Amino acid sequence: MTTFHAKRVRALRIAIASGVAAALVLPLGVAVAWNQLLDSRASTAIATSAVTIPDTPAALVAGLGEGGQLSHLFVATLDASGVGGTVVLLPIGAATEVETPDADDAAADTSTAVPQRLAEVYATDGLGGLANEVQGLLDVSFVAVGALGRVELINVLAPLGGVDVLLDRDVVTVAVDGTPTKLASAGESSYPIDRLVDIALARRPNERESERFARHREVWNGIVKRVGAGVDLPPEVDTTPAGLVDATNFMRRVLGGALQVWQLSAVPVLDKTVNPKRQDMYALDRAEVVMVFASVAPSAMSGGDYPLTVMIDSAFNDPLVSRAAVAALLDAGVGVGVMREVSAQEASDTFIKADGEVADVLEALLSGALGPVQKGAWASPVVGIDAAITLGADFVASVRNK
Repeated sequence: MTTFHAKRVRALRIAIASGVAAALVLPLGVAVAWNQLLDSRASTAIATSAVTIPDTPAALVAGLGEGGQLSHLFVATLDASGVGGTVVLLPIGAATEVETPDADDAAADTSTAVPQRLAEVYATDGLGGLANEVQGLLDVSFVAVGALGRVELINVLAPLGGVDVLLDRDVVTVAVDGTPTKLASAGESSYPIDRLVDIALARRPNERESERFARHREVWNGIVKRVGAGVDLPPEVDTTPAGLVDATNFMRRVLGGALQVWQLSAVPVLDKTVNPKRQDMYALDRAEVVMVFASVAPSAMSGGDYPLTVMIDSAFNDPLVSRAAVAALLDAGVGVGVMREVSAQEASDTFIKADGEVADVLEALLSGALGPVQKGAWASPVVGIDAAITLGADFVASVRNK
């Protein structure tokens, strides 16, 4: 990685973790991962003349380990072509959203307004409760939700045969009687699918999830390499829209084309008022979440309570810049429905394409947050999107120079 790329990655980590006194967990080689994510045809399939966002459905998959406990969690999104897609990893210890009572409601009970870990949600409320919480946390709707145990995951991944994985530490499980068993050693090795699944689901008692992040990422990096351009779909795979409602069938279609993976950043929640029991709980970065899903699954985004929703175009292929733009818009009370990296000539000013009134409102809300702005008509509006914003070089420079 060049010095410039290293600085960009470091700046991205600092930006996401700002104000949090804890180590940020991001995928190693984030610049490479971002470039792969941007290769997705999900959001870039919106051509100039298009009026609808291409169909990019999402499925929530819960990986169940020993005793039926939640051990692994990810969202799979399907490429607009109907095969291939993206796997987005999120921690089972992610903190759920908590509704903040209205400040004017003096009678509101705030005593129980503390988040839960997703793993505890699954343990108490099952798959339905988990799906509701994750949908609220990510603002993503799911066409399929599935809890897959060891056997089901092995069956889904069986066409891969074996996968090369580079581990940063030994993987050890502990039996009920306390007997340890080493599943894998640190370093790079090739694993059959049954052992690969065991590695992904391994979860020792009292093991902090941050110790498992790299393991999950590397397992999926190995799967991505093994999938390549896609595995042959078995004859029994339902390729109709009706087949998308089954999580296993959904995953087989995702594996049927080029695959990419993104692991969401997560920082430990250390605030005693938010995490009074000092649980192994993690906070996601809202801007990163929106940036990722607006890139790979725009049609699955359920949006938020925003009066305006925009599409962001960037010619700079820089995750730091893209995240900063999303953060600026969210801070201004503007939703982001689509995020695209495009091939275009770079311009100094940020350009807002919308009807006059909307453009004026956006400019006022942003108040210079995206640098100098020019406004113009939007010749080919997208259904559900109020404006298209093309990032300018002045904004990019301000982000990179922070």
